[in-house]
Amino acid sequence: MNYFELFKLPVGFSVDAQKLRAAFMDIQRASHPDRFAQSNSYEQEEALEMSAMANKGFTLLNNKDELLAYVLTITGTIVEDEKYALAPDFLMEMMDLNEAWMEADDELTKKLIINKINTLKNEIQQPIEVHLEAISLDSITQEEMLQIKDYYYKKKYLDRILAEFHH
Repeated sequence: MNYFELFKLPVGFSVDAQKLRAAFMDIQRASHPDRFAQSNSYEQEEALEMSAMANKGFTLLNNKDELLAYVLTITGTIVEDEKYALAPDFLMEMMDLNEAWMEADDELTKKLIINKINTLKNEIQQPIEVHLEAISLDSITQEEMLQIKDYYYKKKYLDRILAEFHH
């Protein structure tokens, strides 16, 4: 069972926060330890597992980055340990930015490079923005899912570069 099934929500890159919270609270009430005080150990363990799964799912579905990766995974669009090949021109641009960062000798230059990366993140998100706000995948074609996959890997790359720059 995936988290969308658990909370009875449609699979999408965005979730209805009110419906998610309501479903989460229903599960937490139904699996609260006080309700199982007189139950056998198997039922107590089941309730505990359901509560833990709801906590994990609630946290994941409320995190846009984790939600994106989760949807791409459960739809089979990405697979674990996939060696996705980013476009050569994108990789060349990343090499140029890394090189510029290494050569940067003042804070202004470094800020300009970080701004460039953030601008790139916005540019790659723009074509798929409407899909990232969809609470259902019903209207998203396979080709669009592949565009979202490309966005995911590029964004992941850019986020990793930014994290390295901030260390």
